[in-house]
Amino acid sequence: MTPPALLPAAGPHRAVVRLAIALAALVLTVSACAQGGPATEPTEQESTMQSSTPDPSEALSGTPAPTSGGPAPTATGTAPGSSAVAALLTVTLQQDAAAEPVQYVLECVDGAPGPASTLPGAEAACAALARLGSTFFTARPSKDIICTQQYGGPQTASISGEIDGTPVLAAFSLTDGCEISRWNKAQDILGAPGAQ
Repeated sequence: MTPPALLPAAGPHRAVVRLAIALAALVLTVSACAQGGPATEPTEQESTMQSSTPDPSEALSGTPAPTSGGPAPTATGTAPGSSAVAALLTVTLQQDAAAEPVQYVLECVDGAPGPASTLPGAEAACAALARLGSTFFTARPSKDIICTQQYGGPQTASISGEIDGTPVLAAFSLTDGCEISRWNKAQDILGAPGAQ
């Protein structure tokens, strides 16, 4: 009989889905706490934006979200450096715990901004997605890395959706040198740290 420690893991996809669900719950909890309770009713503009936002259950199930007539995303994920990225993402930015979060949609079709995009600088953001690849947004931080203890500000951000058929869910902050570096790598999507 094989000892339990030597049995194969449940599969990387299942672990990623569990991590994504836990991270989404944490982000929603922190957001609700920071706002002093449950979210208020969405405004008409927010409702319109939400209608073009990918359904989280689709992103976590691996079923590709519609890309407004663009080519179907592949299941292999984005290869860093590839310019023909297909993505449908929700980008949420919050200046500090007391500020209202601002949500944008980033749609990239063949590496160019799609019609659903509301993110400022969408062309540079699509180029950044192609450069970074989906693995940047799904990678787990190394526990062996030492980060400088510096504070870059109260801003937080999250990105969820799909990049070339790969579900992604990533949270960003400026709490130490590693997180500041990570934010800077995604700056074309998130904006400069401290920017209003």
